[in-house]
Amino acid sequence: MKYPAFLVVGLLEAVALAASVFAQSPTPAPSPSPLPASTSPASVVAPAAPEKEEFFAPEEQKAHFDFRWDFLGRYDRIENLVARPNIYRARFEVRPELDYVVSDRFRIGARAVGDWGTDRNTTNDPNFDNYRSRGASLDRYFVEGRPGDFDLRLGSFGTPIIASEMLWDHDLQTLGAAASWQIHAGSSTFTIAGTGFRGPQREGDRTRVEAGQLVWRAGDAGRFSVEVAGAFWNFDLDHLKNAFIRQNYSASIVEGGPGFVSRFEIADALVRFRFPIGTAPVLLSFDGLKNFGSREEAKGDDRAFEGSVTIGSVGTPGQVRGFYTYQYVQREAVLGAYNTDDWWLHSWYRGHRIGLAITVLPQVYVQGTAMYQERLDRNFYLRRFTAELVKVF
Repeated sequence: MKYPAFLVVGLLEAVALAASVFAQSPTPAPSPSPLPASTSPASVVAPAAPEKEEFFAPEEQKAHFDFRWDFLGRYDRIENLVARPNIYRARFEVRPELDYVVSDRFRIGARAVGDWGTDRNTTNDPNFDNYRSRGASLDRYFVEGRPGDFDLRLGSFGTPIIASEMLWDHDLQTLGAAASWQIHAGSSTFTIAGTGFRGPQREGDRTRVEAGQLVWRAGDAGRFSVEVAGAFWNFDLDHLKNAFIRQNYSASIVEGGPGFVSRFEIADALVRFRFPIGTAPVLLSFDGLKNFGSREEAKGDDRAFEGSVTIGSVGTPGQVRGFYTYQYVQREAVLGAYNTDDWWLHSWYRGHRIGLAITVLPQVYVQGTAMYQERLDRNFYLRRFTAELVKVF
């Protein structure tokens, strides 16, 4: 993606000006983390209680560096594959991040990722992985400003569009820009968000992705709250490797290799309910989508649904969390290049995934998961089991 020199210079000048303006701005009310984690069950935590109002206003936050890191150690076993032996492998990943926080309104950050696995990089394509088994890279680098009720981002970052892992893998970092605007309406809020970025897959992916979303939130998560989100995603495919067609429809093209049959223009509706059972937070999530870009023989094979329940939380020693997820995904409903690789197949399946996590140290937990997945044109399930040690930010 090439930009004229004057545009690059203009962006740099705008960043410098924004930093000076935001640094002098008064500290706003607390807001969610600017770089949200995955919306999968692994990210569900109990909401924080509101702080009591103080008589004296707190001092303005001073500029400082903020260092954080997370870690994943996973044992992975996949069984009952077609014409392939069972797979047994281990993966270790560490992601250190350093942010320069000018104020609550402005920050600059970068994150590196290092991976080492018992399998080699040549196995990642046939195993439908979104990561490299062995290597290191700088996957996140961004500037973020929050003037008032707006949130503006530029660089490489996790997409701010709320989506289930059925549609988007939140471990993928995207190079582009994003903006959101929060509107207060009595006891509820509306958020309008939009983003545009380049495809994040390896080896020359130049796909252009645009997404817009409207979100409505109401209630108190400590008692009962609801979140309703409607989004539209457009994927303009360009230089996406044939290996990433995965389970989507393919057809021969003039150049001699397979290509995608359809466009991917996806409307997504997501509803979430949060409430406690005793002291345990509960999240119910329902996601339905349709690809309006399906073509030819793929027409009509373009819908998907996910239902999920998560009970409990992690983070404090002794805390326990369990989850169950059901997915039904038709072959051309989602673009299999970009959704989660925690399931084996990326589309054309029905399946179940369950997991249990126990916190053993502050921000450290162990988790076991079991996944049963059946391709829609077959009548048997493949099985995937993982055992994980996870350290979160």
